[in-house]
Amino acid sequence: MTVLVAWDDVGGADGLVRLLVAELTGRDPGPVHHVCPRCGSVEHGAPYVDAEVAVSIAHATGLSAVAVSAAGPVGIDIERDIERDGESMRDWVRAEAVGKAHQTGIVVEHPMDAPGLWIEDLELPNTGGAIGAVAVLSGERPEVRAAPRRAARP
Repeated sequence: MTVLVAWDDVGGADGLVRLLVAELTGRDPGPVHHVCPRCGSVEHGAPYVDAEVAVSIAHATGLSAVAVSAAGPVGIDIERDIERDGESMRDWVRAEAVGKAHQTGIVVEHPMDAPGLWIEDLELPNTGGAIGAVAVLSGERPEVRAAPRRAARP
């Protein structure tokens, strides 16, 4: 059970999703779609593709990160400007990632130590100090593989 993570400049999220899904499944899933779990809009909300994987996308100033999971629902978050309060920002990205994995966002507080919840901190080299976290809901601890920045670009 694998989770693939990659990051790049802000405009590359959909392309990264498609490349990571292709790496995981062996085929291009086509376009990335969105649906809001609260209002049903397809203009915003949780991303998904036409493949048997879960997808999450996060943006910070000038940066995008994506996670694709064959292990279960996945959430990813990234932040910049962590010098202000590094530990609270680390807690924030973890909470955001968990909320995305549950498809509730941070409007619902989820226990960070729940059975079947796996959280991994991400170091994002060459991003000017950005940090991230990925959360996966799975019965088993998944393998998280992070590509270097721009590694997933064709």
